[in-house]
Amino acid sequence: MIYLKDLLPEIEFASQEEFQAYDAKHKMRPTTKVKIAGKDTTAGDAAGATKKPKKKFPPKPGIDIPYKKDSIQATQGAQKGPQSPEDAIGTDPAKERAIIAGIKDLVKTGKDVDLCSVSVPGSNLFCGGNKGIPRKEMPQLKSKPIPGGPADKLVKQGKLQMDDGGEVNTEELFLKSIGKEAKVERVNVSNLKATQNQIDGPKVSLFLNQLLNGSPDDGFTKALNEPIIVSEDGYVVDGHHRWAALVAYDISNGGSGDVEMNVKRVEMGIEPLIQKSNDFTKKMGLEVKTAGKKK
Repeated sequence: MIYLKDLLPEIEFASQEEFQAYDAKHKMRPTTKVKIAGKDTTAGDAAGATKKPKKKFPPKPGIDIPYKKDSIQATQGAQKGPQSPEDAIGTDPAKERAIIAGIKDLVKTGKDVDLCSVSVPGSNLFCGGNKGIPRKEMPQLKSKPIPGGPADKLVKQGKLQMDDGGEVNTEELFLKSIGKEAKVERVNVSNLKATQNQIDGPKVSLFLNQLLNGSPDDGFTKALNEPIIVSEDGYVVDGHHRWAALVAYDISNGGSGDVEMNVKRVEMGIEPLIQKSNDFTKKMGLEVKTAGKKK
């Protein structure tokens, strides 16, 4: 049997643009045969090719998205933690997978969790062996200047630069004030130790999401990978949340401790270094931060 549609002549167009103009005016049936730039197709398929792709929105913090080749994940699809003891940071891969799932969920759920209450079996993470110092008593070498204070005056004099978040970086001024030079080293993040006894879980969740899904060329990602100051015995002085996010990233990629970061190691033990940096923070007039409610 011969159908009428088989007898209809094929309509030919020199380009996709020419087809679009004709179709917009005549509203062709989807089954109508057409030839565009020498290629046989139908009006329906050709019209579908001209539709604008749906707008892609950035991933929500704490929610997995498919692996992208330009992300800084260590291995494809490695976002859920170690699958075997060999790939674990500590000794319990199942516990580490559960920890990572929980951390990634914090921003989405809005839960206020102190990561110092979370332990990774077989390691000192996140806060095993910390010095027991509350976050509010820790120095803030990168912070907002208190109006009228020395740091605020240096900003107004153009001697200190304020970032988009209203914070200034006084690390170099601090090192100069104590007569020390920091030796830049690249170390494994899981070998460093927390000094303070509070770490804001949702903040780390936000940072982890950026490390997993953000482009390495993004300013936010670059900021998360900036060096932090540590003592000669490997304790974090300033930058606990960036460090904790990199530790979580280290666990999530299942690489058995393969994530490193640059640190500025000061030849001084953690106790005197904290005392001197706290004195400097107060002297410069820099705001201190709290970790919120501890749950």
